[in-house]
Amino acid sequence: MVRVTSSKSVDIPQERIFSVIKDVGKLPTLFPDKYKAFKITEQSDKHILTEEIVSISGKEIKQKVKHILEPNRLLKSEVIEGDTRGTVLIIELNAKSDSSTEIKIDADLKFGKIGVIFGVFAKHKIKNEIDKLIEQFAKS
Repeated sequence: MVRVTSSKSVDIPQERIFSVIKDVGKLPTLFPDKYKAFKITEQSDKHILTEEIVSISGKEIKQKVKHILEPNRLLKSEVIEGDTRGTVLIIELNAKSDSSTEIKIDADLKFGKIGVIFGVFAKHKIKNEIDKLIEQFAKS
């Protein structure tokens, strides 16, 4: 298990950032270097289920993910099947003003078969990837 958190305040309204985050189907377009394959298998008002092949620190991982949205505030993505089962990624938005938002990402990564040693060595690289993720959301 590796836990990585990062946050950054940006001069963008909370609603505008959330409009990008809530469109889970566009993640492969926003992050083409991370998503090698992506398919929405189920969608409701409460959650979205996806099948994904993602690249994390140079490793390709096949997984099923349940995405839960809390309007204008939060996206929680939990890996429910695959080598990283139990991994939880939370993207939280906190309005600082009408035009400023803090983006916070909390990643609790479970590496399963990939191995704990990989997680320990990759923590710094994963932190850098999460920082880049925040930057990409701020640009979108």
